[in-house]
Amino acid sequence: MDPFWLLLLLPTAAASGWVMAKRERSAAVKHKKLPETYFKGLGFLLNEQPDKALRVFLEAVEMDSETVEMHLALGNLFRRRGEIERATRIHRNLAARTDLEDELRTLALFELAQDYFKAGLFDRAEDLFQELRQVPEHSEQAGRFLLQIYDQEKEWGDAILIAEELTRASGLDLSESLAQYCCELAEQAIADGKNESAERHLESAFRYNPRCVRAVIQSGRLASMRGNHANAIAIWRGLEHWAPQALGEVVDHLANSYAALGDKKNYRRFLEEVVNNNSDPRIMATLIELVKQEEESETSQALLLDLVRRRPSLEGLCELIKSRAANNRSEREKKDFTVLADLLSQVVGQDSGYHCHNCGFHGSSLHWQCPGCKSWGTVQKQVTLHRGKPPRRRAGVGTAL
Repeated sequence: MDPFWLLLLLPTAAASGWVMAKRERSAAVKHKKLPETYFKGLGFLLNEQPDKALRVFLEAVEMDSETVEMHLALGNLFRRRGEIERATRIHRNLAARTDLEDELRTLALFELAQDYFKAGLFDRAEDLFQELRQVPEHSEQAGRFLLQIYDQEKEWGDAILIAEELTRASGLDLSESLAQYCCELAEQAIADGKNESAERHLESAFRYNPRCVRAVIQSGRLASMRGNHANAIAIWRGLEHWAPQALGEVVDHLANSYAALGDKKNYRRFLEEVVNNNSDPRIMATLIELVKQEEESETSQALLLDLVRRRPSLEGLCELIKSRAANNRSEREKKDFTVLADLLSQVVGQDSGYHCHNCGFHGSSLHWQCPGCKSWGTVQKQVTLHRGKPPRRRAGVGTAL
């Protein structure tokens, strides 16, 4: 280059360098102020002061409308406060900006997908989460949200695919959920009269969880529907060994299959054996009713008294008092026994039911998926199981499983 032109360009280059340096210093100062305000807001959030955090973020956004991080934090806070529309507007505007880096735009899309999910707009949320599954930084979290969507929408086939991918990618133990999804498909197949399809789904359920109680119950039902009652009984009685707390769920099914075989004797023997180690009120009530049907009133009362002495429980005591009331000749004593039985029935009703061992949900019926925490297979009947010689304790007091 000609030295003359070089001399002319030197002042221009110096001026340009000065301007660029000034801009860099300004950007550095600006960037330095950002974390201070940002972490101040986060500090309020951690101290459970969302109102103060909201004020900090709003002020920061007003001072600098281009601060992406502040917008993301503000939108997230709006979503946590239940202001989904405002959160959605912020995140949608961010995602629509063309000057954002790919990383920030992806983050805005992830926040927007969560807004849609929280609003119940599952179709929109699903589309975004499917897109985000291709991004390594968000793949697992997007998969978790998709699993929740398919779970709530009862799209069991899609739920199985996502759960399997999550298991392979992150090592999550989703065996119970996977087994339950298969049981849901089996239930649909049974309702449609497609028993072979139901069997295939149950085989998959056992592959995911060999001790899935629901799959055992359904397998027994399929066997009984085909008239193979001996096999159905064997399937259900398998619960005695590894899920005794669930026997009450099949006691009526067992009654029907034993009746179909004309084998009431072995059914009663089964109940007498089980009740020695299991004080499920349904099993005890079934045995008591069977004794009443088969024995004279005095004999049945004696057997009932012996049962209550061997395995004290409020349910057994209540049935014993009802029996005394029904067979007492004295009207006054009959009335007294009836009042006492009614009072005990109320106590038994309050103490019985189903409980979720994950969140503590209490209900009067069995839910395979807890209505409270949405976990699968965590709701069980409160049952006292006895091992060996029963310890001395007051009637009805036991260890709830």
